[in-house]
Parts: sequence; C-alpha cells; structure tokens
Amino acid sequence: MSRWAFWHQRPPETAAAAAPDAVSAPPRRPAGFYWVGDALQLLLAWLLPSGAVVVGALGQFMLALVLLAITFGVWLRLWRSRQRRRAAGLR
Repeated sequence: MSRWAFWHQRPPETAAAAAPDAVSAPPRRPAGFYWVGDALQLLLAWLLPSGAVVVGALGQFMLALVLLAITFGVWLRLWRSRQRRRAAGLR
C-alpha cells in the first residue's frame, strides 16, 4: 500500500533526489561560553525556591498574621475587662 493518498501527487524522483543536496546545513557556531549559561541556570534552580514553595510560605506567613491579630484581640478584650473589674472594685 502506498503512503501517498489519492489526492496527493508523488514528488518527482529527480526533485526527491536533489532535495538533500539543495538544502545545506546551517553553519556551526562554536560552543564558546554557553556552558556559563547552563551552569547559571542549574545554580539558580538549586538556590531559588519554586513558585509553589513561595506561595506556601506566603500563606503560612499570612496565617500567622491572622492568628496573631485574633490573639491580640482576645488579649485586649481580657485586659479591658480586667481593668473594668478593678475600677468597679475600687469604687
């Protein structure tokens, strides 16, 4: 079975044979200092946390702030009620 569909025409044999010769390989560039970029990318991947770690840390920090605000509100309420009781007892 041919791999060419009925509506496709086969390329001429001469064009198929000449095609690899017509396309020349791109000129090679020397490697140069590409290893510096690779090393820097590897170093940053090890040193910098990923996005999920940063979001998780920010979430923990915000949770700590909310709990601290709630704790401060409870402490303030207890302290004010203590002050009121002292003031009521002295009168």
